[in-house]
Amino acid sequence: MAELTPWIWLGGSFLLAIAVTQGSWQLWQAERSRERLAPFVQSASFPFLLHSARLLYYLGVPFAALLWGHDAVVRSLLGLQTFSPADPMDWADWARDVGWAASLGGTTWLLLALGWLALRRSWRDVPAGAHTSAWALLGDAAFHEAHWVFYRNAPILALQGLTDRAVEWGAWAGFALVALEAALNPWWLLELQSLARRPAALLRIGLALLSAVLYVQTRNLWLAVLVHWGVTWGMAIWVRRLSPMAGAAAPRPESA
Repeated sequence: MAELTPWIWLGGSFLLAIAVTQGSWQLWQAERSRERLAPFVQSASFPFLLHSARLLYYLGVPFAALLWGHDAVVRSLLGLQTFSPADPMDWADWARDVGWAASLGGTTWLLLALGWLALRRSWRDVPAGAHTSAWALLGDAAFHEAHWVFYRNAPILALQGLTDRAVEWGAWAGFALVALEAALNPWWLLELQSLARRPAALLRIGLALLSAVLYVQTRNLWLAVLVHWGVTWGMAIWVRRLSPMAGAAAPRPESA
């Protein structure tokens, strides 16, 4: 039973995400339900409630599993690295990890920036999300990185003892689970169909790939959050400066 506990927590998180996104989509698609929900969605309290729900899901589920899951989550696999200033080995490990984070994050930002430079004529306006504040982007980085690292935990535990590359294969298995969860999310698929929102949806794919590679090299959640934040914030600044209508604000996309 102990071997199944990590999968029970992961499966619960996965099913909850599918149930909420599919349920909210079906409600919004029904005209009568949409008429009833519209005032609530457009109210001033909705963004706060949505942010609170995302906080409870993205951060609450992994840490609930860590605290109360009875070995469902291994702390080291979540990337909760510590630092002891008195330990020279910690300095060396963090220096190595920071080097990987800087090189991978910088390369990813450069590739994304060049890609946007090549494709910017396809967008007549600033893509959704480009005017998101730095603090909001930091929150998104923390939410997604905690969620993604949680999805790596169970595959890595299952592969330990079967292969000496359990971390590497488990990281990519976690990425596959995240991709499947996104593919089953109709709101994310809607973003891909929207010209204004597509860049943010595609950027999230790139960040999930970056996160998996960085995890294999460092297993450091704190650096993953900082790199994620740096790439998204840097891209938001870059896009605003290069967009033909940089003064026009666009609504920020939200997805579960």
